[in-house]
Amino acid sequence: MKKYILCITVLLLLVFSCNLQNAENKKQQSLHKKINLKEMEQNTDNLHDNLKNYIPIKEFDIKKFNAKCGERSSYHFVDENGMEVEQWVNDEFSPRRRVFGYTEKRRFPNSAYMFYSEYDANGKLIKTHISFHGMVTEFIYFYNTDGEIIKKEDRDMPYKFSIDNLIRKMEKEYNVDIVDTRICNRVLRGVYGEYNNIPLYEVCLFGISRTQVICYLIDGNTGETLFTTTRNLRELRESIADEYLNSLKK
Repeated sequence: MKKYILCITVLLLLVFSCNLQNAENKKQQSLHKKINLKEMEQNTDNLHDNLKNYIPIKEFDIKKFNAKCGERSSYHFVDENGMEVEQWVNDEFSPRRRVFGYTEKRRFPNSAYMFYSEYDANGKLIKTHISFHGMVTEFIYFYNTDGEIIKKEDRDMPYKFSIDNLIRKMEKEYNVDIVDTRICNRVLRGVYGEYNNIPLYEVCLFGISRTQVICYLIDGNTGETLFTTTRNLRELRESIADEYLNSLKK
């Protein structure tokens, strides 16, 4: 009889454990589906617009942050969506340690997209933006203490050929994914007075050797490839745009 009861108990525990695991797996899948970059790439014709649907965390968990980072001023972890998260406190070095606020960065592994948020000393969201290879894109949003947008700054104004257009051009014409930081070394952009104030993109891809890069200069209005060059990584200090403009003077 005791053996029978023991077997029943073990079976019930196994069933309970399996149900818990299935529930957790479904939860993780649901959370992952919300902001999975790969799904965004596959299921939308406008990746960059879809990224704007990412909803930043409106309130920073100060208590959890302090418990995790201890005496340090920063904390790194991977969240339930598989995003790499970096958080740190903004304060001054003094005996009384005055805290001004908190900052958070989130990105998927090997992705050029980064989600940036700033919070005040009470953990209230005050500023957010999305960047691509370190360039702030679309809008910078500013919030009041109620979490409402009170101001936004357009960072894509001069560029008729958007970053989303650029991603698709590089996929179509060169068969490369510049969202993947293992493939793309950097993407820069700027408006050059020497070139009739036309906005330009610089795209540098890793070559066969990781010390070599293949660089493309692309018109920020039309998307036309203006110039291509190969460089050693140590030679990237001079901009590709300057090299192109100098070649026109010869």
